[in-house]
Parts: sequence; structure tokens; C-alpha cells
Amino acid sequence: MNKKTVSEQLYQKLLEIIKSDSVKIGDKLPSENALCAEYGVGRSTVREVIRMLQAKGFVDIKRGSGIYVLSKTEYAPENISQWILDNKESIINYMNVRIAIEELAVKLFIQQFDRKYLKNIQKIEEQFEDAILAGDVDKMATLDEAFHSAIAKGTKNELLISICKQLEETFRKYRYVTFMEAKHRNEAVAGHRSILASISNRDTNSALFNMRNHLEVSVDNAIKQAYL
Repeated sequence: MNKKTVSEQLYQKLLEIIKSDSVKIGDKLPSENALCAEYGVGRSTVREVIRMLQAKGFVDIKRGSGIYVLSKTEYAPENISQWILDNKESIINYMNVRIAIEELAVKLFIQQFDRKYLKNIQKIEEQFEDAILAGDVDKMATLDEAFHSAIAKGTKNELLISICKQLEETFRKYRYVTFMEAKHRNEAVAGHRSILASISNRDTNSALFNMRNHLEVSVDNAIKQAYL
């Protein structure tokens, strides 16, 4: 049985538990280790499924505490604009921090330039664009996160990698809700490609500009769209 099938099965099982009458909003789900043992799956599978549940608004991950039930219903597409407006200030504040961190990441990546890491990012981008063609929002969100994570890993700076990982968790729902809109998907592809081109050419100034522009365009357009 392939990993995708295992992930899908675990997702459905946990979703059934979340939606059951025996579980209430705010209840804590079993730990990653407990889920691995109970369902006979690996930690990477459990983390993938929990990320999907978090992105769709079903659970909240509290670092150092655990996984908690946040909602029994998926975040509906028609509520995207309202969610963005309700969280506008938090999104902008988060993005300002993220821009600073990701500019540093792309700068250090070029300084540490390793073609093996570049090829990994290129592979992730190909998969991301395939997910867009397939209309798979779950994979889009996961692979967009993987794209930026791979840049951080290419810096070989453990502290920066750790910080980026924390930011990813905070940004997960934003990725999911914005990728429901086709416009945001196409803009993400353009942004990724420009960043990749700059990294490939080892052009630090261009990479910094393209990374900032990619992130600023993302949040600016999402907020503008929410007002329409």
C-alpha cells in the first residue's frame, strides 16, 4: 500500500473522530507517537495528515502542548474573504517577520550554494505546478511550504531552519485558504520561478528582490481580493 493511500486512510479516520459526538471543540487529540502506535504508520505520515487537518481548520497545533480540535467543519471557500479580513492585522505582522527571515534565507542559500539543494527545490516546484494542474489544494499548500522550507535547509543554518519551521506552522491555514483562488496559485508559480532563477544565477540582489516581491504580492492581493 503506497504512502498516499495510507495518508488518505488516516486522514479519514481522524476526521471521523473529530466529527464524532464523543469529541468536543477544544479536546486534545492523541500525540504523534500515540497515533503512530495506534494506526501502525510512520511519523512522517502522521505529520502530513495533521498538517492537512490544520490547514483545513479542523485542528490547532500548540507547540509543546499538543494537537487540539478547533472545528468540526472545514473552512468553506465562501468564507475565505472574511477569514482574511478578520485576521488582516495578524497576517500583515506575520508577513513582515517572514519577509525578513526569508530574505536572510535566500541570501545565505546563495552564499552556501549547493547544487544538490537547488535541484531539490526545482523538483518541489515541478510537483507544486503539477498539483495546480490537478487542482489539488492540499498538495499545493504542502508543496508551497516545502518550497520555502527547502530554501531554509539549503542555508545549513540550524537556527534559521528552526525559526522557519515555526513560521510554517503559523502560516499553514493562510496557504490553504488562499490557494482556493486560482489567481493566487498562478502568482505563486511566477514568484517561485523568479526566485529559482535568481538562485540559479547566484544573483543575491535579484533573489532578495524576488523573494520580497513574491511575499508582498501574496498578502497584498489576498487582502485586496477580500474587499471585493
